[in-house]
Amino acid sequence: MIKVYAAAGTRSRRVLWALEELGAPYEVVALKFPPRVHHPEFLAISPAGALPAIQDGEATLIESLAIGEYLNRKFGGDLVVAPEEAGHLEYLQLLHFGESTLAPPLAWARRFGPRLDAALADGREAFTLRLRVIERALADGREFLAAGRLTLADISVGYTLGLSELSGLHELLPPAVLAYEDRLKARPAYQRACADP
Repeated sequence: MIKVYAAAGTRSRRVLWALEELGAPYEVVALKFPPRVHHPEFLAISPAGALPAIQDGEATLIESLAIGEYLNRKFGGDLVVAPEEAGHLEYLQLLHFGESTLAPPLAWARRFGPRLDAALADGREAFTLRLRVIERALADGREFLAAGRLTLADISVGYTLGLSELSGLHELLPPAVLAYEDRLKARPAYQRACADP
């Protein structure tokens, strides 16, 4: 049975909602938020210290949208629009828009509120923890994150690593992640993409 690590008010709601839509069985492991503070043992499951996470046999996933795709595939659902289906591009755009563009302002408002200094410290801590996911992916000497080749995962993560320079958090990158970022920045396509328009 799928084990879902969840807390109220987190992206674990996406996972639970998808499981319910799919009519799939699951077990909830309720954690107090933030789990990295209240449940340090959770870092063995999710080195990012963020929710949600699922365990399904040997599979462990920690990204809500990736979990949704996995669950849809596993249970034969209809929650993903396949490339050959009408509406695929709109689906793809809005799938990523919900997380990448729409959600951040809400997170800023929730975190900053009247506690700016505490929020900045929390952001540094969270970013440092989340870098462990990248470190772990590169631990066996891999050049790229997945499939032995450059993928959109590298482009997604590489962009964010570059953004850390603008955010004043670049010094938090561990040596293996810095070396990975340097490899990405050395790619001619990256350099062309960063040229002035």
